[in-house]
Amino acid sequence: MRAAARAACGALAREAAVLAFAAMLHRFARRARSSAAAAAACALVALPASAQEISTSGARAPDAAHDAKVEAPTVAWAYTAFGAPAGSVGAQAYGLGLAGPRQSALLGGGVLAWAALSDRVTLVVDAPRDVYREGHFAPSAAAIVRLVGTPGEGFSLGALGKYKVDGFGVAPGGELESEAEAGLLASYVGDGLHLDLNAITGVGLTDEGEVDTEVRARVGYDVASFVRIGLDGQGRYRLAGTKRLPSGASWDFAGGPQVVVGKGQLFGALTAGPATMGLATANAIGATAMLTLCGTI
Repeated sequence: MRAAARAACGALAREAAVLAFAAMLHRFARRARSSAAAAAACALVALPASAQEISTSGARAPDAAHDAKVEAPTVAWAYTAFGAPAGSVGAQAYGLGLAGPRQSALLGGGVLAWAALSDRVTLVVDAPRDVYREGHFAPSAAAIVRLVGTPGEGFSLGALGKYKVDGFGVAPGGELESEAEAGLLASYVGDGLHLDLNAITGVGLTDEGEVDTEVRARVGYDVASFVRIGLDGQGRYRLAGTKRLPSGASWDFAGGPQVVVGKGQLFGALTAGPATMGLATANAIGATAMLTLCGTI
């Protein structure tokens, strides 16, 4: 008798548990916004735990949906090889300063905007009043194409195509020579370390045959979730042609330490250091600074 009673009690307990579970599902289904959502929820409950983990592992957490420090294709000089995530749209407002021996300090700035057309293609438009071009308005448009790698994870390799109004130097009449550029971009992101290296060659779009090459590089380390410190800069050299820089040189550089502070959809950055770009005096070294404010949606 006791065994039969225990069996009956066990059966009743199991039936009660089943009824309670069914009631819970019924309440959840009533609260769902649509019958399709309710069915999906019930199907998810029926999956084993391992399958649930797999189904959600690729989703981006709401808090990690945006990180402007990663999404921005450039902060000051170097480009990332992976561009911005699909659907990312952002803009930067920046101010430029340049000081050198035997010349007045120059102030300028501009606005840079980007839009990721897909997971692999990012368009970048820049509209600066460039202190390195004697204050000329020098807009440009570029496309970054990620060739291999995962955005923001490990190694990535990309390509850059760019058109810009300003070329290597300024013509005697003060006119700027338009230039088409192409280059290879490499990046690494891991364990808080951020590395970018760009090799870019530009060809003047006139009959003068101007050709120059530039190397852009950036290294940064996340000392905190909202602070990154490092270096960012650019160096250029004329490969062909007769056009020279205002100082008469055939090469120049600019760059220095960089601090990036921000979290989520906003950040600010300061990049400052030595420079020969934009200087009018031969064999002189000046100083440059760039303050950047960036937001993404």
